[in-house]
Amino acid sequence: MEKTKKIDKLSLDPQREFLDMDTDDEDFDRQESPETEEEQSSEPIKPVFDKQDLDKLVQYVKDFTILPNIKDSDWKEDCYTIIREYFENPAHTLLCIYFQVDTLKARLSILDDNHSDFIYFLRIPWHVFTVDNFHATVVFGSINRNAIMCVLKVMENMYVSVARNSSEWPEIIRNNLFFNLHNFLMCLTEWVYKPMGLTKLYIPGENLSDIATLQRDKKSNSSNNETNGLHISKKLQESEKALIDRFEKIVRYWIKQIRQVLTSTSTSNSGRTVFDELQYWTTKYFNLRCLHDQLSNMEIQSILHLLENVCSPSIDSFQFLTLQLCESLEQAASNIMYLNILSEACKNLKCPSEIEKPIMKILLLILFIWTESPFYNMSNNIEVLCESISIQIVHQCKNYVNLQVILEGDTENGINILRKCISCCQIYKTIYNKVTKITALIKSNSNWDVNEQLIFNYIDTFMQRCYDIIEICNTSTVFGKCTNVGMIGGPNGIKYDACCRQIENLFSEILDEIKLIRHEILDVTKFSWLENMLNFRNFVMELENMIKNLIDCIFDEIKNVEEGIEAIYALQRFKHRESLRDLLSRKWVQVWEMFDKEIENCNYNMILCESYYTPFQCYSKDVIMLCIKQYLERLFHIMIDTSDWIGDCAAET
Repeated sequence: MEKTKKIDKLSLDPQREFLDMDTDDEDFDRQESPETEEEQSSEPIKPVFDKQDLDKLVQYVKDFTILPNIKDSDWKEDCYTIIREYFENPAHTLLCIYFQVDTLKARLSILDDNHSDFIYFLRIPWHVFTVDNFHATVVFGSINRNAIMCVLKVMENMYVSVARNSSEWPEIIRNNLFFNLHNFLMCLTEWVYKPMGLTKLYIPGENLSDIATLQRDKKSNSSNNETNGLHISKKLQESEKALIDRFEKIVRYWIKQIRQVLTSTSTSNSGRTVFDELQYWTTKYFNLRCLHDQLSNMEIQSILHLLENVCSPSIDSFQFLTLQLCESLEQAASNIMYLNILSEACKNLKCPSEIEKPIMKILLLILFIWTESPFYNMSNNIEVLCESISIQIVHQCKNYVNLQVILEGDTENGINILRKCISCCQIYKTIYNKVTKITALIKSNSNWDVNEQLIFNYIDTFMQRCYDIIEICNTSTVFGKCTNVGMIGGPNGIKYDACCRQIENLFSEILDEIKLIRHEILDVTKFSWLENMLNFRNFVMELENMIKNLIDCIFDEIKNVEEGIEAIYALQRFKHRESLRDLLSRKWVQVWEMFDKEIENCNYNMILCESYYTPFQCYSKDVIMLCIKQYLERLFHIMIDTSDWIGDCAAET
């Protein structure tokens, strides 16, 4: 049993004595007598429970605690200890039950962490819970992930009902309270439901049953309107004016919400596929349907009838928007029907492999929708539909390309994939041009007036991005690290090889930067890639200048044909770069000129040898001729073999 001592004077507010203190001038300077020991010890004595009652109270808390995935095994002794402390010490006004990771916890203060779900129990200070009064006096609830929703429900279900049923306030305070309360709850309701894509009309939590009485009173007075004009009794105006003003403001807020729904479009029309377009209209239809169903609510109708009886100017606007709402609902249903047909056809679109037959069917369906749909027969709307097809193709091609694999070294296969995607986009544009030529035959009274630049904007951008990646792959072949390359000969060959390695390392650094932003390359909605590609091209031009200087330095030290061919072989990977290919071609001509000069030198040596006399002059001449012939033939064959992999030049003739 509970054992407590009665307290005659209990001050619930610790500041109450100060607020009630007598501050008359005559007593202000008077010295107060010190309090006696009994007066100082005015704090209530804590209740004492027997074990059976305390266990029942703890069980009540367990019964009221509903958390996701909670089990009986989650309740531990430390939780029970804090719950018992809550009952044994009435100074604690709050008890929270929550999960910390996977451990169930109890706490006697508000949570300072961002916990998604918890149960709370409230009471006024020093209120003693008993087994008999717990269910009648406890205030409890739950806070889940949507804290604003919880606040809204508490306000609607608890605060509003208390304010509505209270008769303690004067009329003017009551009117101000409800005016501010409605303003707050209207905004709070919109904050809760708008992120869900829903429009929720706030219904005031007043005694709406009084509205019917007011309406009957007005109808009973309507017979006197002929003699008294449209004048409503002054007493009735004064007593109901505040209520009507509050309802007028609420209806104007409804009008604003409905108008926003009717005039709203997606936050971004660009970047939506056909499936996104279908999802958008499905969501909008659901929102319009929910809004339309709310208008049939009896409480909303009661408010509208009341304002109509008092000739509110908002009623005409509201009724006009209601008609527009019905039209928008029909329009959304029609668009969903056509988009369902189109989305089924888009499921067979598999870019870049299968494009011709599916895209032909899709474009013909778009022409059908253009002729039949009251919404998509307008140019700006059919443009959105055509643009969504382009975006669908870009998304599928984008998913087909694995940039990580391509940039890591599989350049040859990557270039083939990219060219396949480019071909797919070109086929789409060709089929579109063919199909749209028959629009005049299908619908003679209307022109196919669409902005093709807008329709193919994503397609053209994607194709350019593919060309950019191909350029990077080709550049990687030229400047990237390559183990399959010959050593540069000559006395400074080691220095020149080190210079090539340095250029490879510089290119590897800029390529690593490209890899870090590879997710932006094929994202046609982001334009930051343009600047990155420009920086890449400028950097590659600097590397080209370094290679040109290196090639010039190497060939300045070459003295014979063999050294020239060895140098060209070591530098042959640079022939894949157009500007460097021209330079290597000139150096190849330079090697042929060396060969021509070598022939002249051999001829000169033969003439010089004929002037010397030897006992075996006839034989020595033949030997010299044979050696020179074999030497020149060997050089010539080397030059011809080199032409097979470096190409012919004019100097060969």
